[in-house]
Amino acid sequence: MSMRDIHFGIQLDFDSPEEQDASEDILMRLLGINCRHNLRYLARNPNTVALYDSDVVYTPPDQADGRKPLSRAWLKKFLRMLREQEVDAETALMIVRMLKGIEIFLDIKSLYRRGKGDCNELVPVRVAELWRAGIAASPYLLKEPNDRGGWTYHAVVLWPDGSAEDPSLILGMGGPENAERRREEIRKNAERWGNYMAAAQRLVAVEGASPTAVGRKIELLGLAPRDGVFRSPYTRLLRAA
Repeated sequence: MSMRDIHFGIQLDFDSPEEQDASEDILMRLLGINCRHNLRYLARNPNTVALYDSDVVYTPPDQADGRKPLSRAWLKKFLRMLREQEVDAETALMIVRMLKGIEIFLDIKSLYRRGKGDCNELVPVRVAELWRAGIAASPYLLKEPNDRGGWTYHAVVLWPDGSAEDPSLILGMGGPENAERRREEIRKNAERWGNYMAAAQRLVAVEGASPTAVGRKIELLGLAPRDGVFRSPYTRLLRAA
């Protein structure tokens, strides 16, 4: 027995400093819930492919992906059809709100099935992977002013040393124009991998740790794809060129 597709019919406001603080806190808690849920999934499914090996790529947020808005006439027609099927009014309105655009927080199973996600779905997978490997990482929100007079938020992974990892950027956010920043993110993960490898070699040589156990710990970190190729929406295009 399970409880599926939990939906919060809420709206977050950012019009005042107080509303902004409260909404940011709620967003962080929602990210944390998804991290915790993904960790449980990884514990039950230990052979789950790591994010950077999964072929999942970045896609813009659900409310900013450039999709053509549905016409009011079509929405009214659809709402009328739902009511004709005796769907209760509140449920019908919720379905229409979903069609107009809502922010979705997919878990790892749904994300992998879809094959693409934005920062609020990629970050909880990476945090859960790092938690499983014993790293006290956490989701973190970056924000900057936008041209509409508000704020644009972006989730990243915060490492215990204060450095950040941006799965969205690594997996294609910004397209080819962000190639330089993407290379830097990949370089940071390669450096982390090198640091952990050096520490592992010391553990094995000095303290007699099991090479197999230490190697498994580093593998669980999921810092890079096994074949060394980070996926993005345009990876195949680059290869073809």
